[in-house]
Amino acid sequence: MIDLVDVQAGKPKIQVPLTSVGLKGITYPVRVRRDGKEIDLLTRIDIFVDLPANRKGADFSRKIEAINEIILGNSVVPGVEELSGKIAEKVLEKLPYSTSCRVKISADYLREKQSDEKKRQIVIPYGLEGESVVSRSGTHYKMVGVNVTGMNACPCAMETTRALISRDFPGNDEFLSKIPSITHNQRNHVRIMIEVPPGRDVEADDLIEASEKVLGGSLHSLLKRLDEGELVYQAHLHPKFVEDIVREISQEILTRYVDFPDETRIIISSESEESIHPHNAFAEIDSTLGKIRSGTVKAD
Repeated sequence: MIDLVDVQAGKPKIQVPLTSVGLKGITYPVRVRRDGKEIDLLTRIDIFVDLPANRKGADFSRKIEAINEIILGNSVVPGVEELSGKIAEKVLEKLPYSTSCRVKISADYLREKQSDEKKRQIVIPYGLEGESVVSRSGTHYKMVGVNVTGMNACPCAMETTRALISRDFPGNDEFLSKIPSITHNQRNHVRIMIEVPPGRDVEADDLIEASEKVLGGSLHSLLKRLDEGELVYQAHLHPKFVEDIVREISQEILTRYVDFPDETRIIISSESEESIHPHNAFAEIDSTLGKIRSGTVKAD
């Protein structure tokens, strides 16, 4: 019989508490049942716990055991945010030296939609996220979110080219003021994360629809010439900065979750892949529904 030393339980040379120790990128298949339908997801799971100063390491294998017991022990789950919370609770059962656990789950979410007037069916990929923090003090905090990629047209370059066209083709100012001008397109990445209050639900499809309503155009895997032209035309009719996008999405969220408490946390970000710059543009709101409702969002 081999007498194995529990190295993780030993004392470190430098006794400093760690706020976050864990594993990233654990891959598991998950089946979600929501609103009477089931979807299969290939999830990526990150697990983090705090570690006291007098302990050398965390027991990583027990985190995997916790995942196995929750996922493999259940054929279906109600959502990634619920799953993240269950895993966090199980991890704390197995790691008595940690006071809190944070679990993040992400997955690709494929959604069918119709691409044009001929009702062609296409499949668009989105990102799905769930995150929970569970502590021994009784705190249970969970969020659900989506990642949506679309397009937007730059309003700044549009007004500049309008002025240039007016200079080179004088006498057309009234006409030029009524139509979109030349500008550059940007691929825009929107991320929404919203806290899920006890007893409430947040649907990923609803967050996707809120994003695509604001974006100048959504992605399409299949576009015929007229459809492509309409997509670009509509984006140029409604040019937006990243700042505009996050502000408009925040208002969409308010109209969809009017009964959510004021303290509900919301994160909305927009990042544009610039076509004429070597850098990207970015804007974010990290606040609460109450502050957005009152118009008092402030930087920390």
